Amino acid sequence: MKSTKIAYWIITACTLIGFALSAYNELAQTPKTFTQTTELLGYPAYFLTLLGVAKIIGIGVLLVPKYYRLKEWAYAGLTIDCISAFWSQIAVGNPMGSIQAVVVLFFVLLSYYLLRRMERGAALNRGIGLAASPAEQRVV
Repeated sequence: MKSTKIAYWIITACTLIGFALSAYNELAQTPKTFTQTTELLGYPAYFLTLLGVAKIIGIGVLLVPKYYRLKEWAYAGLTIDCISAFWSQIAVGNPMGSIQAVVVLFFVLLSYYLLRRMERGAALNRGIGLAASPAEQRVV
């Protein structure tokens, strides 16, 4: 359990640092990010602000302890961001950008997997059984 927790925080920290840097570039509308998003991908300029704010919210949710259902929504949002980035890069013919999106998606999914594994271990330690999350325990 302890090694899972350490692995979770290492992978999650790397993932969140990457998303934080991306959010900063989007919110600050750095020239490179602005050019790539508006000219290369064809998105409107206001889309940068939307992405940056959404990433900051997702990062905040993942750093707050507990609230597993909310964390699942944050992971869903980050996954959608990665899939959208992959699809956008493929659509404009930039295979290197699409590879980057796949690598980031791998980190997001690994972080989510480790979170679920920790939740399952915590539930077993409390003697609750095989329920995966506190939300599922309340349904019964």
